[in-house]
Amino acid sequence: VRAVQEQVAILNTNTRYLHPHMVQLAEQLVTRHFPPNLCKVFFCNSGSEANDLALRLARAYSGGSNNTIVVQGAYHGHTLGVLEISP
Repeated sequence: VRAVQEQVAILNTNTRYLHPHMVQLAEQLVTRHFPPNLCKVFFCNSGSEANDLALRLARAYSGGSNNTIVVQGAYHGHTLGVLEISP
C-alpha cells in the first residue's frame, strides 16, 4: 500500500498540465530512442485524442486537405474531428 501511495503522490495522469516528469520523459525519448529527424513528443490522454491529433497533423502536413482514408466500420474515437471521418 505504501508503494502505491508513493506513486500516486508523484503520478501525473493528465497531460493538459505540464509536469516535470513529462518533460523529462519527452527529453529521454527524443535523445535516447528517436532518430534525429524526430524531435517532437505529443502526450495524449486517450486513443480518441491521439487520433484527433494525428488527423490534425496530417491535415497540416498536407496543406489542409480533408481527404482521409478510413477503414469501413472502424471506430476512431469520439472527438468532433474523428467523428467527421468515422464511417
